[in-house]
Amino acid sequence: MKKLLSLLSVSILIYFPSLAEDPVAEGNTHHELGTYIIEKSVAPVIADARILPTYEVSYERSDMKIKIAIDDSDKNCRKLIVVSDHLSVQYNCDGKIFGVKLLDEQYSDNGISDSNLYLDTSEYFRQKVLSQSAKNEIDQIKLISVYFPKLVKDYERVFAVK
Repeated sequence: MKKLLSLLSVSILIYFPSLAEDPVAEGNTHHELGTYIIEKSVAPVIADARILPTYEVSYERSDMKIKIAIDDSDKNCRKLIVVSDHLSVQYNCDGKIFGVKLLDEQYSDNGISDSNLYLDTSEYFRQKVLSQSAKNEIDQIKLISVYFPKLVKDYERVFAVK
């Protein structure tokens, strides 16, 4: 099974670069990172042997990028899995509210780090409800692009603002 997943991963890495497209969205973070650009990722996140649609967010004043994978397997709650070098969390949308949550065990079982060493807990509780109206996937990714970096303790240093 591991050989099959490895072969699938290599195939994906070869196939997806040819699908690179224009940015999906851009905007201002209104903090030190400047503007953000959201693009479809050429290296998707794989969870439970499923290839999740994945976006990559880059920032004007940082070399660090984050990945946001969309898990629509639960019809009642869209999960957006955010993966960075220092912190991974998920944002859930249950149709009423959109906010941050610690990473579900199923994702950490698939190799996504669930270390909370860099988690700013006070900011985490501020982001439990980000919106009651962001139902569109791209609008949710825009919110994550602005708010996620603040979840990382000392994010200005971690994101190495230029």
